[in-house]
Amino acid sequence: MSVGVFKGGSPTCYLNKGTPVREIAAVMRVTPRRIYQLKKQYEETGKIPELKQAGRKPKLIDPDIEQIVLQAYHKYKLSPVTLEKLIERDYGIHIPHNTIYKIMLKNNLVEENMNKKKQRRWVRFERKHSMSLWQGDWKKLGNKWIIAFMDDASRFITCYGIFDSATAENTIKVLKKGFAEFGIPDEILTDHGTQFVAAKSREKAKHRFKDFLAENGVKHILARVSHPQTNGKIERFFGLMEQKLSLFDSVDEFVYWYNFVKPHMSLNFDELETPYQAFLRKLPAERVFEYGRWLFEE
Repeated sequence: MSVGVFKGGSPTCYLNKGTPVREIAAVMRVTPRRIYQLKKQYEETGKIPELKQAGRKPKLIDPDIEQIVLQAYHKYKLSPVTLEKLIERDYGIHIPHNTIYKIMLKNNLVEENMNKKKQRRWVRFERKHSMSLWQGDWKKLGNKWIIAFMDDASRFITCYGIFDSATAENTIKVLKKGFAEFGIPDEILTDHGTQFVAAKSREKAKHRFKDFLAENGVKHILARVSHPQTNGKIERFFGLMEQKLSLFDSVDEFVYWYNFVKPHMSLNFDELETPYQAFLRKLPAERVFEYGRWLFEE
């Protein structure tokens, strides 16, 4: 029997005509028990009962809650999970991240994920202490190029620069700035780009970047070929930059937000720790004295 047979009538009408209960229930998308309840209600009141759509009515969102979420989003520009903790800290109320997501979706601040992918099992490798390893890479940015170096242990961006071309000379220029500001790391990890290694005979050939690291006592580590996960932390930073940069007036403003405002989920997320805070926390004892001025400023 087709669905159209039931249009314009109630389940009880067709039950009286001898249509099997299970067939009525299947078409109306309710249980057979519900059909008998409707029949009983009709017999007691003489009124044709209204068959309402199953399920709970969607809960209306409090306008005050919505306003808080929007204020928090425009301040931090972060995901619902992170905003849940920030709102609890800043406003003293708990708003579930699912509610935050619905509010963001309603206000076109996030795209609906129709096909959530299963989370892959993976092991995160990171250095224990700040300044033990920096990851570096180049990324195309419009008609420019950006080079950035990230402290592996803390995700802190130590130095970066924007140039017309990606060259070894510009890489060194940025690193000199980073060394002057934060000191010299023990090791630096890069891919096999020609800004970092010679195009041929890479182990033996001279290269300005290779010489610069040797002059400063820095060990150069090369990422595995065709294995971008090795340099994955800096790649994820660039991915976030592509996603969020339009929300900021400049790259400088974005990097400041990333380093000093945005809690990082791979750090001490329960304490809403930022990369800058993690950088200080993870400094080894011998490095702490180099940053004494920062610790007093905190």
